[in-house]
Amino acid sequence: MSPLPPPDRKETFRQWLRRELWREAKVALVLLAAGCTAVLGLDTFWSGFGPYWNRLNYQLTYVALEQHPVALIRIFANRLGDSEYGWGLFSPTEPANVTSARQQLRQDFREIYGVGPDGAPQFLRTSSLRHADPAKQKQRADAYLARYQQIEARRFTRLYQPDDPFNPTDSGTKLARMITKVFGVPDAILHTVGSIISAGLSGILLFSTVLALAAVALLQSHRPARWWLKALVWPTLASTLIWLAIAVMSVSAALFGGLTPNTSALALFTALPFLFVAAKVPLRYAETLVHLAPPAAKKWDGIDRRKPRPPEPKPGETIPPIGGA
Repeated sequence: MSPLPPPDRKETFRQWLRRELWREAKVALVLLAAGCTAVLGLDTFWSGFGPYWNRLNYQLTYVALEQHPVALIRIFANRLGDSEYGWGLFSPTEPANVTSARQQLRQDFREIYGVGPDGAPQFLRTSSLRHADPAKQKQRADAYLARYQQIEARRFTRLYQPDDPFNPTDSGTKLARMITKVFGVPDAILHTVGSIISAGLSGILLFSTVLALAAVALLQSHRPARWWLKALVWPTLASTLIWLAIAVMSVSAALFGGLTPNTSALALFTALPFLFVAAKVPLRYAETLVHLAPPAAKKWDGIDRRKPRPPEPKPGETIPPIGGA
């Protein structure tokens, strides 16, 4: 009997995609009905729902325009490029960032504008300081000087000398400054996450939702098989879902803008099942590309291994063959 031919992988993938789309379309209709009912009901029985709903949709529009993946990459790169970094932990939220530490120092000591050639803090000459308490002024100067010396002791002093317009910076110094940016990667990541949080609850919900959808799709898939590869694919897959979410909100605003401009949140809520399918499609397709060949059947070599074997002779002992000589 001849073995059955292997199934067509492309046809198997198409059948899976049609089944998933049909199932998620039914879920999307249920979410659309539930979302419309909830919005209309809250708008009817809660007088303050209208402003809150308008603010939520406005924040989603702001996230789509200002915090898409390309903008976040630009924020990350600008933070690294515009900041000077050292090896000290100046702040839990801004580690190793010398530029931010200096700015915070100036904000905490507004009456001091720097350190003079003699190493003493220089106070601004204003009318409010003419009658200042000398003891308190000295205490402030000592505190400023201690923080200033701490910052200067933990920065790469030789690399970040003031640029001379007549003598351009050599390539070795530029390369060394670039290497110091490694210390600033945690600071740039925290700064980017902070920009997402500053956008409000809508940005947090949007990014956490796409990250969760991408994580569930990766955990359910067999390809990639390694966990570290899944960790590398995770942000890329989530950023793709962000673009799809932005496209969904843009299409809903174009189609239903005449009816009501506040359709971004409802459209995004309805499109969640399709976003989950979009996250699973490339992973499922990668599984179909892997062709696992069945193990080859072993041929019989003519030796019957079911018969008992003769016992192993001990050293210096001979055993007669089975059945006699």
